[in-house]
Amino acid sequence: MAPEPTTDQTPRKPLLLYMLHCGLDGKLLQKICARHGLDLEIRQFPREEAFAYYMHPQFQTPDLILIRGHFIQLVQECDKERHIPYVVVSSKLKYGSGQPVFIHADKGYGSEETLAVYHAIAEKLKEMIASRAATSCASPDSSEDATGASPC
Repeated sequence: MAPEPTTDQTPRKPLLLYMLHCGLDGKLLQKICARHGLDLEIRQFPREEAFAYYMHPQFQTPDLILIRGHFIQLVQECDKERHIPYVVVSSKLKYGSGQPVFIHADKGYGSEETLAVYHAIAEKLKEMIASRAATSCASPDSSEDATGASPC
């Protein structure tokens, strides 16, 4: 009996995205992200209380967060020095001020043009992951980036 072939790659775990954005559909975002090459597990929270509860350090820390603009302060309060990257998506430009990653949903969330917002989110998430992977290459104890690839 021949031994089974071994592979150097271990199964990759999807990135964990916490989504506190009731205007967008997490299942649709997950499908669009997959088209962009992102393997995400999305946990969508209908209320900020549930989000805040699961942001406690005793639970698994998400890799990324997607929020509406009026939840910026909540994310900053719940972060607890973990520096979890987040994307702000808002139909109001005022929330983009001072945010490192902001997507303006100028047509809102209920229109036919919303699909473009989903693709913009997927692209931003992909950029953030690539940026974090490039940063982690400088760290000697990291051998894989957030997508499971080993770019270094």
